[in-house]
This record gives sequence, C-alpha cells and structure tokens, in this order.
Amino acid sequence: MTVETAVHGSAGPWRGTLFTSFEGALRVPFVIRWPGKIKEGHSSDEIVHAMDLFPTLAKIAGGKVPDDRIIDGRNMADFFLGKTEKSGRDGFIVYMGNDIYGVKWRNWKIHFKEQDAWNTPLRTYTMPRVYNLLKDPQELDNVLFPHTWVLKAGLPQLEEHVASLKKYPPIPTGASDPYEPPK
Repeated sequence: MTVETAVHGSAGPWRGTLFTSFEGALRVPFVIRWPGKIKEGHSSDEIVHAMDLFPTLAKIAGGKVPDDRIIDGRNMADFFLGKTEKSGRDGFIVYMGNDIYGVKWRNWKIHFKEQDAWNTPLRTYTMPRVYNLLKDPQELDNVLFPHTWVLKAGLPQLEEHVASLKKYPPIPTGASDPYEPPK
C-alpha cells in the first residue's frame, strides 16, 4: 500500500510515516556519544522513548526530576552507560495528538485506531487489532486470533497509564507557566 504524503523518505520495512501510529513513525534512529562513558559501536533493539531523555539527562547531570507530578519517562542512564543490557521499558502508549491509538508492547502492537496518513480516513475498531511486528512490519495482518494473550500481556500498561491520568490530570492547555499542580 502506498500513500502519497508530503513527508518523503523511507522507514525501511516499517509501515507509516510521521503523524501515524505505525512503526514507520515510531521507530527512529537514536545515537548517543560520550567518549569514555558510553561504549563505542554498541547497538541495541531495546525500547527507549523520547520521554526517557528528561529523567536520564537529569540523572547524568546531577539534577532531579520534579516529584510533585508524574514523569512518564524512565531513567535510562544505566542502560546507556552499559551497566545493564535491558532498557527496562517493555512498551508505551501510542498517542496521536490527545487520542490513544494503541499500545506498543515488546515486538507487538495493539491498535484501537488507525490512520494511514493525516489526510486519510480514521478507522476506529470495536475489537483491537494485534500485529506481530517481527513477522509483519507493515502491520497489515491482524493476528488477534490466536494471539489474544497479547492483550493480557500488553494492556496492563494502558490501565496503569489511564489510572495515572485520573490521579494526576495532564497540564491543561493554556495553563500558566510555571504550572502548579492541584494538591
């Protein structure tokens, strides 16, 4: 399937471009260099999210993340510095704008909504679609059946996320800066 878009380039074997919930938008190269601290030439397929950079860089710089609000990122300093082989992140919630489109869990993706490009129709599913990203990087073959176990394994992180949003609501659009969370 080819979708005409203003975004040019290749996501390799992965489906999607910017502004989609597919792996072609979510998987991006990440390079970090720190001679004498980070092993040269090392590569990994572990999951690291952009939101992990704030707590990681704060830790490395000797700073502290705020403790009066939820910080979704995780400190990846030990992973980057080679002290552990695992990033500690199994997945993340896939957002498009303020809407949850799915859940990435390990090498699986659970979609509730899909849109091939920002200017194509949005498809919302009553039953989630499940993709095995190793066997189907194009996210075309819904394998919910026989892999219903993926929902049980991947959806607890969504439940945790939704519960955290109830306890600590997101900063409202237009809130004053600095923002003071409600007590």
